[in-house]
Amino acid sequence: MLPRIKQILLIEPYKVICLWNTGEVREVDLQTAINESKPQSPVAKLVDKQLFKQVKTDGRTLYWDDLLTMIDYDGSRKPAPLDFDPDVMYERSRLIA
Repeated sequence: MLPRIKQILLIEPYKVICLWNTGEVREVDLQTAINESKPQSPVAKLVDKQLFKQVKTDGRTLYWDDLLTMIDYDGSRKPAPLDFDPDVMYERSRLIA
């Protein structure tokens, strides 16, 4: 079974505690990713604590609405979510329960 985020349990500055489909509760710490991101990158925007708190899950991973811009097939620009690979987050997360 591939690990996927079922539910967000708690949001703290730059950390998200999640219930995974494995039954585990794990802490995902994004502090390093935010600190090491380039100032103009979408990830750097997450330093804003109010924005960080707007994290959501789609039953697979964590994401933030409208932090990216994608170019559609017709060339128009559309807002898109910023998300992280759930496998990488699982590997880098810390088991809590």
